[in-house]
Amino acid sequence: MRPIDKVGVSDAGTCTLFGPKVQKRTVRWGTDPEPLIISVKGWVSMVMRERGKIVRGSRREGPNVWTDTGREYLSLRISQQIAGSPPSAVTPFRVDTVGYIGVGDGGGSQLEDVNVIRLASPLPYTGSTFLAPLEVPPTFPLAPKQTTVRYRRVFAENQITVGTDPVSISELGLFTNGDPASENASDPRDTTLADAENQAPLAYTAFEPYVKTNALSLEVLWDIRF
Repeated sequence: MRPIDKVGVSDAGTCTLFGPKVQKRTVRWGTDPEPLIISVKGWVSMVMRERGKIVRGSRREGPNVWTDTGREYLSLRISQQIAGSPPSAVTPFRVDTVGYIGVGDGGGSQLEDVNVIRLASPLPYTGSTFLAPLEVPPTFPLAPKQTTVRYRRVFAENQITVGTDPVSISELGLFTNGDPASENASDPRDTTLADAENQAPLAYTAFEPYVKTNALSLEVLWDIRF
């Protein structure tokens, strides 16, 4: 069994006191061997249905890896900067939010690793479009607590699968709606298959391949737990 990926956010810092009659004093925190850790975990559930009924053996569940791209996103998303010329307005470093899911057939060619910067073998979900929009709004399974967010996408029978040819699926990625080409400003993001190699996922999961046909729909639930 693969270990569940955790993004540890520890609380640490330094405070230094100065004054004409106060001896310089520095206080540090967060040096305890077991500081407070906020863990970010991902869990993916998938199931296929035929005419509304679950296909036996199609249910898949497992953890994902939160990539270095995702770690950077979290750091910038909760921080502000002074923008403008001359600098005046205070704005977030990142304004984009989780908005898309991508499907691929890595075929085991790519490890589930924090260094993942793209899907190994991206697949279009319709036409020449790679990234599929997630349902809006997401849900919060632990409501009224909002410490877990659940993203959902249902791929219809005629999505991913084109014509009568079956398609093998073995990797998924979560992406924001920000355009990397414009410093991740929110929509529009290039969602085409032609630009898939430039799409770095926040979260990534790889699994044993399974086959989708145009008689099957695919539901994906992706939980991010804090």
